[in-house]
Amino acid sequence: MEYSVIPLHIGMEKPLRCLHIADTHLLFADGRDNAAKYNIAIRRYGEYVYTNIGRNVPYFLDALLYTRDHCDLMLHCGDLIDFVSLQNLEVAQKLFDLAGIDYFMCAGNHEYTHYSGQHPETPEEAEAGRHLVPRYFRNNLYFDSRQIHGLNLIAIDNGNYRFTTDQRERFEREVERGMPMILLIHNPIYTPALADYRFDNEGKGSLALIGCPPDAPERHRKFDTCPPDETTLDFIARLKREPLLKAVLAGHVHFHQNYAEEIAPGLRQFVVGGGYYGCGEVFEIS
Repeated sequence: MEYSVIPLHIGMEKPLRCLHIADTHLLFADGRDNAAKYNIAIRRYGEYVYTNIGRNVPYFLDALLYTRDHCDLMLHCGDLIDFVSLQNLEVAQKLFDLAGIDYFMCAGNHEYTHYSGQHPETPEEAEAGRHLVPRYFRNNLYFDSRQIHGLNLIAIDNGNYRFTTDQRERFEREVERGMPMILLIHNPIYTPALADYRFDNEGKGSLALIGCPPDAPERHRKFDTCPPDETTLDFIARLKREPLLKAVLAGHVHFHQNYAEEIAPGLRQFVVGGGYYGCGEVFEIS
């Protein structure tokens, strides 16, 4: 694999090299799962491996080995698994362990879905997934922070197109540390340019961005399946005002290439393309 390399100069105590990927969509199921989930695994395999010309497992292995040999850690912005299954979770955990790499990640919308939105899910299944999935990963997927060489990495679950009051309060406590921060989220923050790129360059039929405001162009609002609440809009505005926040990393939109733009003065958002396409980017943080 050849990943794009992006320098970030934010005043680190010691340089840090990280690989940013997202949307791996592991598709493992076995006899411990019901027939509906197994059939979805087969169908989704066709989507991600043939229709989308993706090679999700080989590309993820490449990313693991690249991180091991060339980076300090991997930053994964969600949808590592396509649906909740014991084998998906076991494979993800085992691959991280076998590669022997350090990683930090946030949850995507697929980390907690049992059927990838293609089959009814009971409340009991949803509750079980919320308890099961976090056991297999090293950091808290709802909200977590990690301090490395004077940098504060923050991961927030926004897979349902919402930020919560609790997440806002936790973020404010991270600001009090007084350290430069990089934020990992799954669903990218809305901008008009990003929405237009998604529709016009990638040919997507839904917005799939968080924080589309009421005064956005009608075309954007029309295809926004989950309009933001006031708490979400307020938090996004807060993020854009925070001078300690140096970059936002996201995924979710399954672009064929990486995308980046400034979403506020001095604040860039980096949206990595689909992991099953082999997309990724290396940050050299100093």
